[in-house]
Amino acid sequence: MSDEIHLVDLMYPSEESRRAHTERGSKLSKLPQDYVTNLELEQLARLICPEYAQNALKVFTELSTDPETLNYRLDILEDFLNVPALEAVLYENVHKLYINEHVNVQKLGLADSFFALNQRFESLKTFIECITNCHEFLQKNRDKFRSKALAGLGDYFASVYESDYFEEVKRETDECLKILAKGPRSVTVGINFDDMMRPVEAMLLTVSTDTIKKKGRFDWLFKRAGDSGRAIGKTHSLYNENGGTNDLEAPLFRELKDINAEYIAHIDTAIRAYYKKSTEDVLTFETQMSFYIGAKRIVEAVKARGLEMCRPKYLPMEERKMNAKGVFDLSFYIQMVSADPMGSLKNKIILNDCRFDDDGRFFVLTGANNGGKTTYTRAIGIVQVFAQAGIFVPCSECEISPVDYIYTHFPKEEEVGLNTSRFTQECKQFKETIDTATRYSMLLLNESIQSTTPTECVYIATELTKIFRCVGVRGIYATHLLELARSLERLNREVEGDTKLVSLITTVDTTDDNRRLYRIERAEPQEFGYARTIYEKFGVSFEEVRKREEARGK
Repeated sequence: MSDEIHLVDLMYPSEESRRAHTERGSKLSKLPQDYVTNLELEQLARLICPEYAQNALKVFTELSTDPETLNYRLDILEDFLNVPALEAVLYENVHKLYINEHVNVQKLGLADSFFALNQRFESLKTFIECITNCHEFLQKNRDKFRSKALAGLGDYFASVYESDYFEEVKRETDECLKILAKGPRSVTVGINFDDMMRPVEAMLLTVSTDTIKKKGRFDWLFKRAGDSGRAIGKTHSLYNENGGTNDLEAPLFRELKDINAEYIAHIDTAIRAYYKKSTEDVLTFETQMSFYIGAKRIVEAVKARGLEMCRPKYLPMEERKMNAKGVFDLSFYIQMVSADPMGSLKNKIILNDCRFDDDGRFFVLTGANNGGKTTYTRAIGIVQVFAQAGIFVPCSECEISPVDYIYTHFPKEEEVGLNTSRFTQECKQFKETIDTATRYSMLLLNESIQSTTPTECVYIATELTKIFRCVGVRGIYATHLLELARSLERLNREVEGDTKLVSLITTVDTTDDNRRLYRIERAEPQEFGYARTIYEKFGVSFEEVRKREEARGK
């Protein structure tokens, strides 16, 4: 087998790419990790890869900025989507290798019974079948694959299947299984008894390729005088020197192996051939394969519910853009699926658009409570993470520039209020963000700076927004601070920078069954939000009360 053929890495197109991403991941791990919790990435990693969630999370948090690597992954995912049988064949065979009696194969020469020995060789047989199945499928469907990785995977399995070592494994395994099937069909063991007819010693007498035939009623019980057997091995005593008892089966089997060196020779040959090219290489991409299978299943499940996920198109990092249409929050989608496992979600989850460009890169989002501000903010972060993981994103169209990092500030509700310690913590977080963020970073804020007086909140939030424009980050600030939103045009004039500050608002449509549907639009902040609509809807009106009281007084 050619030494140049190696197992394909499904995550990185080259060893250089793998090293670069490992180094990048190490550097990013030293930055604030709030975005992992705030974007609920651990839950999404479990959704994609239940068995290997930490591996999926590692891919998420690398935040790859390399278009070659990202498109390499997307090509693989599209192959899984376009050739449905690929999942079944690879999962069945690679996963079978993964859960195969791998330890048993490694301990072939340590088998302590013919049953155990046969199990070891059945593991080798499984290895042979899995390699054969993968090879035949990949060759048959080779023209359907578009990714370099799947073509390379076909080359790999072909190189294994056609190699001398694989032929040797097959040949030796077959021979050993034949020997086990035709060879030692029976052994005769001699047992010595004490005066009380209790077994005290055992020894191997004969090994036969024939099964023991049934004899007469008394022939098997007592042999005639002078017809006693002679041991061909050692005598093994049931009792040891300490007064305890010994296991007689294991030493008899070890002795049988010593006597029948032919079997051991076949075993050793098979082991050497097997480990010439260890299946460890095959097993390592079990986790990578599972990542793509999980991503594929999410795309298909979302489509079945009436929503869309798409392949992102990457723009140069320097452009600092995103143009995404039909965006939805995948975390909210999970909640909706839990509440309604079978129904369509097409009219139950509102789709929004998001555009970062020269006309707006940092948005201040205002609107009513429970108006979808947090959901929208989180959705944009998930789109960015998925795009930089190299998988389909939760929207119908997407052009996107990678970011160098994602910073989030999502204070917990119970921590919001006049809480000095909370405010101090927020200040520390913003200090760390401002010290490390660049014009290529994304910043997502959700009700930040709410833990001091209203006047101070507006002042501090305004100062921070000026800094964000100066640094050049892009992102979203979901807040109740209408004064901040109304001041954005002034801040754009007063502060130099190419990150334009823009106001977003939540607008509300009410369906016939009184469900509220929130949409996000670019517009000036509204003096009154949906809370006033609800208030008036229930007739809680000063004018109505005044008229009622006047009527009563007459």
